[in-house]
Amino acid sequence: MRTCEHYIIDCLFGCKGIRRLSLCLGVMLLVACNTTKFVPKGEYLLNDVKIKVKDTKDVPAADLMKYVQQKQNTEILGFWKLQLDIYNTASEDTTKWTSKNARKIGEAPVIFSPELAIHSCAQLTKAMNNKGYFQAQVDTAMTEKDRKLNLTYEIQANQPYYIRRYAVELPHAELVAIAQNKRQTLIEEGMQFDADLLNQERQRVASTMRRRGYFYFDQEYIQYQADSSKVKGQIDVKMKLNEYLDQVEDKDKIFRKYNIARVFFHIDYDPERIPKDEDMFTCSQDGYVFTWVGKKLLRDKVLMRHCPIQPGEVYNEYVIERAYIRLNQLAPIKYVDISFDPISEDELDCHIVLSRSKLNSISVEAEGTYSAGDWGIAAGVGYANRNLFKGAEEFTIDGRTSYEWRQNGGRAIEAKASTGLKFPNSLAIDLNYNYQTRPEEYTRSIFGAGLQYQLRQRLSRWQHQFRFADISYVYLPWISDAFRDQFLQSTNILKYSYENHFIVGWGYSGNYSSFASRQPYRSYTNVNYNIETAGNLMLGLAEAFRFPTDSEGKYTLFGTRFAQFAKADVSFTYNQIFNPSHRLVYHADLGLAVPYANTQAVPFEKRYFAGGSNSVRGWTARSLGPGGYRGKGSMIDFNNQSGDIRLNLSVEYRAKVWSIIELAAFVDAGNIWTIFDYETQPNGQFHWNEFYKQIALAYGVGLRLDFSFFVFRIDFGVKLYDPSRLYGELSGSQWRTVPNGLSWKNDMSLHFAIGYPF
Repeated sequence: MRTCEHYIIDCLFGCKGIRRLSLCLGVMLLVACNTTKFVPKGEYLLNDVKIKVKDTKDVPAADLMKYVQQKQNTEILGFWKLQLDIYNTASEDTTKWTSKNARKIGEAPVIFSPELAIHSCAQLTKAMNNKGYFQAQVDTAMTEKDRKLNLTYEIQANQPYYIRRYAVELPHAELVAIAQNKRQTLIEEGMQFDADLLNQERQRVASTMRRRGYFYFDQEYIQYQADSSKVKGQIDVKMKLNEYLDQVEDKDKIFRKYNIARVFFHIDYDPERIPKDEDMFTCSQDGYVFTWVGKKLLRDKVLMRHCPIQPGEVYNEYVIERAYIRLNQLAPIKYVDISFDPISEDELDCHIVLSRSKLNSISVEAEGTYSAGDWGIAAGVGYANRNLFKGAEEFTIDGRTSYEWRQNGGRAIEAKASTGLKFPNSLAIDLNYNYQTRPEEYTRSIFGAGLQYQLRQRLSRWQHQFRFADISYVYLPWISDAFRDQFLQSTNILKYSYENHFIVGWGYSGNYSSFASRQPYRSYTNVNYNIETAGNLMLGLAEAFRFPTDSEGKYTLFGTRFAQFAKADVSFTYNQIFNPSHRLVYHADLGLAVPYANTQAVPFEKRYFAGGSNSVRGWTARSLGPGGYRGKGSMIDFNNQSGDIRLNLSVEYRAKVWSIIELAAFVDAGNIWTIFDYETQPNGQFHWNEFYKQIALAYGVGLRLDFSFFVFRIDFGVKLYDPSRLYGELSGSQWRTVPNGLSWKNDMSLHFAIGYPF
């Protein structure tokens, strides 16, 4: 007997058109059992919960949903109760293996509770009061059908209250100055009353005090007094000390500044191992004290350099936060804990506990692509030593090989090897080699070496990397006659990429991340950028020492031309985290490469490509663009699908459904373009009045298996808008929908990869 799963597989990999794929989806929906199967008689499944705020837009309904005490079952992609459907596949017999696991993996139906609804009304009323709507009214509206209940909380906000007067009455001069700072305070007279904003102001004042050395000061020591009896719709607010402080024995310590006396590093901490005194080693230097067991993990100076907490300085909460970030960035360190111990009336000892991470590791990666009968696979292995000289130096060796073959018999093999040595916050040296062979076309080798300096500011979320030397030599020992005759003629731009050439350049890159390790479920932003240029130094030397020139008047070194170009890239990623299981990720990246002087075209290995598992996923790797150019599917023509300008835009929704399983839905947009009009890349040049018509669109779904140490990813992408169909024989069918002949062979791609796309 064939299962639904077998049928789905047949549909995905054996169907000739979208009709059978649609039938597959229909079957998937039909196997979902009755959603009220396990709802007791006389009860209702809570099918949907909404909030409607009638007379104000200042309080979004989405912000109020957290006050609702009972919500419907978890929804994937905003509508599909997958976990409930899984639960409902169970039978009444709980002893069966299938039933046990269905109940374990799935989610039991949410049964409507009138008591929780009443409690939710009270919480919503309180939330509206906190926003200044003291006259707010909350009612419920319910609709029932087929033992399912839809519940709406209807909120009548009415008129808000405003702050008439705001006063600060505090007994400490520095505390008053912080609270009354006009440039930083969040509270102003005339603004709408907002308890959340008042609490934020209280946090700001307390945090500023702790940044100035007041170790014991806490936001709970501050309270507000409000009076709404004087003027209707107006409220007077006063900031003052909490009354319970009068009962505190040592009240003076709250307003006492503390200095850091000593900094203790407890290295290689293991909570399961309590060492004996005779097994412990201790040394001290300039107010720092180091204790460890066995072999020391890191040199003393490395820890001192990466720890912004310094003996003799005033206690500063912000410096403590940055210490967590800086120390966690050291590769040999897995866990950091910082605590303080008062040793006098105005001094603290700082204790930093460090646990060891895995110093040696081996990584394996794999990637595959299938589309229209064409396959591509890649595999790689890497070794890393994260503490080579006991200074958090990271030594790496990586190797990767890939194989691509097509139905027409063409194939390509590529092998890469690289090694590098990175010093923390310092220099990095790397060597790499890339071998490419395409039996029908050419054999190419690329040798590379680089010298980099990484700079991380002491108390900053920014990282900076300067590449003082970035050297590559591209060598082509063999080119087929067919490839040379068809693509390397004088009028073909590709001929400049398939000549022996040097690339000698420098660059700068940086990144910013607002991710906080101690707040992993807070939304955060990542920004990456890169600038590089090549050939300028070589051109200066060539003109100074009169290097020889080739037949086109371009300078050469040892008979080989050197490339000259400028390139810039920037990418932005925002992770909007709703809860630990659901997030929405926005991504955008833009790149530009410009050849000049000694080069007619940017070298092939420095150009941009589009399509694949990390680009517009409706296309296979390197099969999109440039612009409206349409490749013919040959391995030789494959080389034309490169460009000088890149644009990628993506939105991806990720939902963890169970254990290691995560589902995703995405929309991708983007393409590449050339700067100049090249004969062999028709419709590929960038034009301001046309480029937006050439932005490809794709959508799809994905499956991720999160094993902690790596993420295995499968993405199924479908073309939505194909700009190559704007021109030529396929004109008029650029929107890829069922009426236009959407098919698996031409318009869908399956991608396998390790790691998230962004």
